[in-house]
Amino acid sequence: MNHLLTPKNDYVFKKLFTEDTEILTNLINCVLELSPENRIVSVEIKNPDILPDEFEKRFIILDIRGLDSSGKEYDIEMQVRRYENYPKRSLYYLCRMYGEQLKSGDDYGELHPVIGIHFLDYRQFPEHKDFHYHFRLRDRNWPELVLTDDLSLHIFELREIEKQMKDRKMTDLLEWLHFFNHAHEEGEKTMRTNYSNPMITRAFDALESLSADRITRDLAERREKALKDETMFLNEARRLGRAEGRAEGRAEGRKDMQFSIAEKLLARGMDADVISELTGLDSAEIIKMGQISRKE
Repeated sequence: MNHLLTPKNDYVFKKLFTEDTEILTNLINCVLELSPENRIVSVEIKNPDILPDEFEKRFIILDIRGLDSSGKEYDIEMQVRRYENYPKRSLYYLCRMYGEQLKSGDDYGELHPVIGIHFLDYRQFPEHKDFHYHFRLRDRNWPELVLTDDLSLHIFELREIEKQMKDRKMTDLLEWLHFFNHAHEEGEKTMRTNYSNPMITRAFDALESLSADRITRDLAERREKALKDETMFLNEARRLGRAEGRAEGRAEGRKDMQFSIAEKLLARGMDADVISELTGLDSAEIIKMGQISRKE
């Protein structure tokens, strides 16, 4: 048997959880630590399609958009590459999902909570020794005072989990995190972790079926290559930015230097959002810069 695909490949992750929404529902319930009487029963996938021509493009995010019966919306991601402006991007996506719920004339009371659940295969907060972070709108002086639960983000650092699990009692959530990290290493049934959560066992069976499918394996490998190419592209852009910065010299102001670098990256065909991450400039400024440049 071929080795199992890793569920940390974002293509595999999306395919795994969109083809069986019951295991996705279980994962969300475990993350939110909902009691049996309050657990969500089902999740509807709002963006199920995965187009092969799209996922090989640079900087495409293969997230899962879900909607439960109460109207709560979920943005679920397996994030395998680091973005310099990841926190801003995440907040922007959640706010956009929240704002898109209302049509002209709708009442604000019709807004439903939006919850982000992001699994990161890297350290976002290396100075803190934890693996699960939950962000909400809280008061600075009274942290127990929450303005609203309508916007929240769960972040899991998968690389930090192994250090923390030794001293913790195994839970359904920890079993899911262990599955993400190790499922691809447990190719034989005799090597499987004895998961107590039956939905994880079901996910394992689904992962085996996906791994045995030639087309799925080919697409997963193409996605892996696209991500590696993307990392190389970003590293090259950063090197270019540093080189241009040195060439500009310290006599020129920081803002002017940022614009100069942005212009050169635009000329190379780089996406405005990526240039924004590399330079710190607002993407709208960069888009406007490109429009002016084309007119000239």
